[in-house]
Amino acid sequence: MRNIICLLLSSISFSVTAQKTEMVYRIKGDSTQNYYQALLPEGPSKGLLVVIGGFCNTPGNVMKETQLPVTACNNGYTVVIPCLYNCDSINVNALAQQRLESLIPELVKKYNIPAGKFIIGGQSMGGHQALYYAEQAYKLNNKSIIKPDLVFGVDPPLNMKRLWHSFMYTKKINFSEVAVAEATDQLRRFALLYGGSPEKNPKKYEAASSFYPDAAEGGNAKYLKHVPVRLYCDPDISWIIEQRRGSAEYMNMADLSGCISQLKLLGNTGAEFVNCLGKGFKPDGSRHPHFFSMLDPGEFVSWANRMLYKN
Repeated sequence: MRNIICLLLSSISFSVTAQKTEMVYRIKGDSTQNYYQALLPEGPSKGLLVVIGGFCNTPGNVMKETQLPVTACNNGYTVVIPCLYNCDSINVNALAQQRLESLIPELVKKYNIPAGKFIIGGQSMGGHQALYYAEQAYKLNNKSIIKPDLVFGVDPPLNMKRLWHSFMYTKKINFSEVAVAEATDQLRRFALLYGGSPEKNPKKYEAASSFYPDAAEGGNAKYLKHVPVRLYCDPDISWIIEQRRGSAEYMNMADLSGCISQLKLLGNTGAEFVNCLGKGFKPDGSRHPHFFSMLDPGEFVSWANRMLYKN
């Protein structure tokens, strides 16, 4: 996918809890999209960690939901939290892909990132976009698209067909007002993007999915068969039943467990399903099994160090 040409318009630097932080806007006069917050370590960078928030999420919201950026920066990593599109964007995955392809080389050069030390991941739709970016990087094998060395997702939807059916079920039962509103909006976007249901246009749904169990070797997931991948999940089916009247087949857990199993079948010994049962909470402390808080930042950094530096 071709790179878009972006201009670096402004960079604001300030300090937060001992880290130097930059907010960089890449489009003139637009502070709603295509910008990023960078947390910079005191010494030479150990590597680049790109953390993508969920749909319509900002770097500030990500920082409230997880201590991962601060913990990773304190351990020597350059951390970048991009806002790749605004809430009105329709084809958010294509925008994310285009902008990541142009952003990552810029970051590697600007922050003097060592070779072979690039991690990308995210929460919810941001996790899907991180996996999809990695898959395309290995699929296209283009020197201009920097390949990640580690990939992770925090409860991301991976299979767009399953997600469509999940939204349809949510609208049908009409149990949770919040969930119905999300489903209605996302189904509108799916209709514009894919021209109908997965049964009507299966190839479009397959192409847009980072894991597609109906396709040989999991579809796009097969391009990660040699890359360490972690998928985090809080599989609290009791919460789903009580709060959403849902079932396991409609949860992201179905995608995540299936994807890791497929990668293991392909020989990927670095593929991990991380069970975070009971660990998902909103920033206000209320229980929710879809939030970034399920990831243990200290354990994550230990994993990254072990995989990238063998220690």
